[in-house]
Amino acid sequence: MDQPEDVASPPVARLATTLLATSLLGRLPQAMSALALVRIVIDGGGGYAFAGALTGGYVVASTVGTPLLGRVIDVTGRSRAVLLASGVVSTAALLGLALLVTAAPPAAFLLALVAGFAFPPLEPTLRSLWPRIMAPGAQLARAFGADAAAQEVLFILGPLLAVAAAALLGATGGVQVMAVAGLIGTVLFCTHRLLRDRVATSEGREAHPSALRTRAVRTLIVAQVAAGLPIGVLTISAARLAAIAGESALNGWALAVNAGGALTGALLIARFPPRIAPERALRILLVLLALLYLPTAAFGLTPAVWLAGASLAGLCLPPLLTQVFAITATTPQASLTEANGWVISAFSVGIGVGTALAGVLAGSVLAIIGASVVALLGAMYASPSRLGARPPMPG
Repeated sequence: MDQPEDVASPPVARLATTLLATSLLGRLPQAMSALALVRIVIDGGGGYAFAGALTGGYVVASTVGTPLLGRVIDVTGRSRAVLLASGVVSTAALLGLALLVTAAPPAAFLLALVAGFAFPPLEPTLRSLWPRIMAPGAQLARAFGADAAAQEVLFILGPLLAVAAAALLGATGGVQVMAVAGLIGTVLFCTHRLLRDRVATSEGREAHPSALRTRAVRTLIVAQVAAGLPIGVLTISAARLAAIAGESALNGWALAVNAGGALTGALLIARFPPRIAPERALRILLVLLALLYLPTAAFGLTPAVWLAGASLAGLCLPPLLTQVFAITATTPQASLTEANGWVISAFSVGIGVGTALAGVLAGSVLAIIGASVVALLGAMYASPSRLGARPPMPG
């Protein structure tokens, strides 16, 4: 297999494993933040309203910052410098938040915004590297599948690590561990020579149009928001199931089995990549995802059957994300990091909107059906013709 000269050695498998492992360590704050930030507020005597605002502010700021920092990397060519600088700022803000959350809540909230916005764009940077490392076709598809599987593992382990860190070191120590672990992972990720900086010329800057000018990227943003809605709704519908059954533990079990189903889907897509084009596979998988979430609207089922449905609902998410990664990889290299940032953030927006709307509707049947319908509409919009490789629009 032909390889770019700069990645001919060490072996591809070891290179990919190193990049993936270090990026996951660097992204631990994202996986731990929901529980860790809520815990530090509640344990400090604060209320759930402030806990939600602090956590939500961190997530929303990260959603905004990720594509913008990716844009900076594309334009300047300084991936290592941007990642390290943003990692230091985000870590410092989290450490300051941990110290001020009780003494100065407004300052802690501002620091949460800074920490989220400055969170290093490790995920889009990694996705922009896969096409440089892997051969097109099955090898690249398996890399995206392994990436999706590792992401599921991260979001299963993240909450568990947050609980363990808080139990051992207290809520403040838990946030501090989260912050330091993220910085260590970012530094280790940046040690690889693929992340070396290159200085862009003025001509190079003009040659970096925004990824948003590419039709396929805009289409993927719509599809990702639509895909995120049912996932966000599940958080609230699982809580409603637990309340109906009178078993609070069912809430956690529902999310766990859904994540387990997603991990199964990730392993399957890594082992058996689809034989059809990603542009066609994406629409099929988004339709299946929408349909598989519909059984979770049947609250009259026994908890065991409902949980089985929640597990099946998770199956299609990683295969869907794998197609998203593959299509995004066709974006011109000059805006690839930004493109990955937008599609990642769009998915987070979908989850957030789904959770918020389901909260307003108390996780009702209407919320679940509505999210699935929107996901189906997103699948209809994400036609292969819209997702085909197209040059950036002029202007």
